[in-house]
Amino acid sequence: MARKKKHPEHVNHERWLISYADFITLLFAFFVVMFAVSKTDSAKVGRFTESFSKAIGIDTFPESGAGLLPSGTAPLAKGDPEAQTMDLAPELASLKGELDSLREKNELPSGLLILQRRNELVIRLSDGLFFAPGDDALSESSVKAMKKLAGELEVRKVDVRVEGHTDDRPIHTPRFRSNWELSTARATSVVSVLAEAKVAPTRLSAAGYGEFHPVGPNTTDDGRRMNRRVDIVVSVVPPAPVKK
Repeated sequence: MARKKKHPEHVNHERWLISYADFITLLFAFFVVMFAVSKTDSAKVGRFTESFSKAIGIDTFPESGAGLLPSGTAPLAKGDPEAQTMDLAPELASLKGELDSLREKNELPSGLLILQRRNELVIRLSDGLFFAPGDDALSESSVKAMKKLAGELEVRKVDVRVEGHTDDRPIHTPRFRSNWELSTARATSVVSVLAEAKVAPTRLSAAGYGEFHPVGPNTTDDGRRMNRRVDIVVSVVPPAPVKK
């Protein structure tokens, strides 16, 4: 009996088209999603960002060239690092009004300056009025002023960052080897007084910047006097994240 002759199986050489079609479909879907994302309403986002920043007192998206960190040295406005670029949060506006009132009543020294830096309140202490040259100890009258200030900070939901600054003249004493150490020690002294006066330590921080964040020229006596300072930078406490 003759055997049936087997015909060779047909090989499909076009199976790759299935994988290729799947790949093209996925790629198309990817570009559709990317296109949809790119069409976000920028006007609505801008209005939301502005409202959010004013509500919490934090400049979420600062101007071009301005640092996002509070202690950044980027200019806040053209040629004026102390320029007011946005309204103060109600908590800070209330604090400023009360401090102005205390200063008018001579309950705070006239050498204490109150400035606005973007959305923060800066209480500036001149080293000539609050510290002896080359020392980090606050004078007795300065301690009283700091306690009066602490009474206003304690009752408000604010964070307090104390920054120490010097001029560019080098210092080298048995206690302080550099301006870094002197500026940090002065900031720490102010923080210690505020903490002793019941300001919550969790809301306090200290930093020393030496001569590297000047507000005036270090080529004149007046400029150096401006640079020797301690800044108490007050900002509102960001709201706690909402638990879902």
